[in-house]
Amino acid sequence: MSFFLICLVTLAATLGSSPASAHGGSHADAVGWNSWFGDPAVAIVIGIAAALYLGGLARMLSRPATRWPVSGWRVLSFAAALAVVGLALLSPIDAFAEELFSVHMVQHLMLVLLAAPLIAYSNAHLVYLWLLPLNGRRRTGRAILGIPGVRSAAHANVTPWVVCAAFVGSLWFWHAPATYNWALANKWGHAGEHFVLLATSTAFWRVVMTSGERRLSPGMMILMVSLVGIQGSFLAALITFAPRPLYAAYAANSIDDQALGGVLMCIPASFLYLGSTIWALLRMLNGEKRRTASQSSL
Repeated sequence: MSFFLICLVTLAATLGSSPASAHGGSHADAVGWNSWFGDPAVAIVIGIAAALYLGGLARMLSRPATRWPVSGWRVLSFAAALAVVGLALLSPIDAFAEELFSVHMVQHLMLVLLAAPLIAYSNAHLVYLWLLPLNGRRRTGRAILGIPGVRSAAHANVTPWVVCAAFVGSLWFWHAPATYNWALANKWGHAGEHFVLLATSTAFWRVVMTSGERRLSPGMMILMVSLVGIQGSFLAALITFAPRPLYAAYAANSIDDQALGGVLMCIPASFLYLGSTIWALLRMLNGEKRRTASQSSL
């Protein structure tokens, strides 16, 4: 549903992987706290995404309605997502990521654990659709549903697990030493890494946030998040306790840098997965209370 938004935001991540900011380039020589806006193209794309969103929002708010498609909190969520992407790719974080694996992991975590959930929650695709007239929105909806497999996938119980598998698979694929080293040495590979990680993580968090509404029950969501958390911890442990450097771009660094990156990969994600599980449990308990109250009133 939010594919258009994902493409806009990940385009910023893609441009952040241009030769000016690829590992080993001249940008690495400018590492420092004054390294802001290393690639103006990223700022331009974020600005375009924000401008289009504001255009859709203005058009939406200009129409009288008893209930808007998105709430104020969702608007703030989208703004925060753009801010996180900008901070990850336009701040000194991007400069230090050229030299330190641990900082590079922080950059990835900002995209996967902060920007992606914010995008998933924002429902920004509904605002972007308001850039089109009513007939255009209807034609777009029919065109999407006309894509083979889309209509059946929207109602299939297996779809959330496919999304989960894609997210987990992307994490392992892009953190395997061979593909990680290749991505760092290849600007299109680095662009693909950013795109896939952000797109699959956004889809995963969208599934989590819509659990209980369709396809996935809160109980199954708890199982899914738990499995994702376990595999994430295992991947982080492999990186943390590796006896030698795994990634050629950081081979000259102390092994402690790699270990710190693995720890950072594990701890923030664990708290987010735990919070998602608690949220699902609360939803289950509230649902059970409502059912009990309803039966008592009969």
